[in-house]
Amino acid sequence: MDRTLLAELAHRFLEGTATEEEKILLHQWFDAADKEAIELVFLPKRETEEDVQKRIFAGLQVAIAEEAVERPAAEPVEPAAAAMPVERSPAAPAPRRIGRYTRWIAAASILVVAGVTGLYFWKAHKTGTAACCEVPVAAVRKDLPPGGNKATLLLGDGSTVNLGAAQNGVIRQVAGARIDKQDGKLIYMVAATVGTDARKTADVAAAPEMNTIQTPRGGQYQVVLPDGTRVWLNAASSLTYPTVFIGPDRRVQLNGEAYFEVARKKDQPFLVAAGNMQVNVLGTHFNLMAYDDENAIKTTLLEGAVKVTKGDASYMLQPGQQASLDRSSGAFRILAVNVDEVVAWKNGVFELGGETIEPVMREMARWYDVDVEYQGKTNEHFRGTIPRSANASEVFRMLELTGAVHFTIEGKKVIVRP
Repeated sequence: MDRTLLAELAHRFLEGTATEEEKILLHQWFDAADKEAIELVFLPKRETEEDVQKRIFAGLQVAIAEEAVERPAAEPVEPAAAAMPVERSPAAPAPRRIGRYTRWIAAASILVVAGVTGLYFWKAHKTGTAACCEVPVAAVRKDLPPGGNKATLLLGDGSTVNLGAAQNGVIRQVAGARIDKQDGKLIYMVAATVGTDARKTADVAAAPEMNTIQTPRGGQYQVVLPDGTRVWLNAASSLTYPTVFIGPDRRVQLNGEAYFEVARKKDQPFLVAAGNMQVNVLGTHFNLMAYDDENAIKTTLLEGAVKVTKGDASYMLQPGQQASLDRSSGAFRILAVNVDEVVAWKNGVFELGGETIEPVMREMARWYDVDVEYQGKTNEHFRGTIPRSANASEVFRMLELTGAVHFTIEGKKVIVRP
């Protein structure tokens, strides 16, 4: 069929003026067409520069989603000698047809209108209902913007610094270190590297000050610790650390979630305490989630090696493994997981790997700073990749396309219904 005719049919369909014969013709073409052809037909006739940028961004996100959905299962991971048997992280299979379309517009909550209406069209064809009016859409009284670089720094003397409002540059000289802010990043430089007298540095470092960086719900931040370790803090998290690392080890305390790239120091191991789990590393990349409202503390290794410990139990992890410590029973599980899904938050996306709505909404609540109320139960498992830069209504709209869940936003509360 000629593309110009197809485009005209598509626009009449979306406007609700297409005849039944035209709808049938469009349905037949749609079922046989590939995604590139569908995109061309459903793209607007004229695009602004912003439209083009959004479409390109959506395409990149789709590529990420396609890779995640089509990636073959990882080979079995052999557990370390000191580890317990490795389990497979459960994942619910997605229906083939829905999977194809989810991949096409999985990240389209950036909202390239053509992509979204394209999925509306497919769902309407499957159910035999009109696409223009009966596709569920989140009821929005006031939309909720995504989170951003927001945090508070608590200094050893009890004073605080609002990092979101602070100017770039030197924030403060503290015990043995200088603190700089650089566009969403907090950087500690030990005094010796900024020209402070070595003897004075040694005296101050004998009693280093403890600092805490806290992100609110709807916030995230990066910090470079005095040893060069890089930490990405997720929303509703806090990290406590000294202004100078002295002694036999480097100890920090985490509540919430963070991704660590630890500076290697053989003679001074890096220790993270999170709840009743301790993570011991020399130099490695790992993610640690220890939110109070999650039923497990999870350490996921991306690179290097770590040892996780709780009481007398300890296990060595290999890359691609996750140690999950059940808060109620105190039992460890060692899982082989998709690390890209675990650290998706750091890379600016929600990566849904087959979770039910409750863990999905806990993540949404932290990022959009909302409270969640459930009215009914759904057992649907959700898959897809959605940018964290999207407004809440756009994210919920994407989830509603499953037909298994519906949302209403009322101020700072989100109501979830099947």
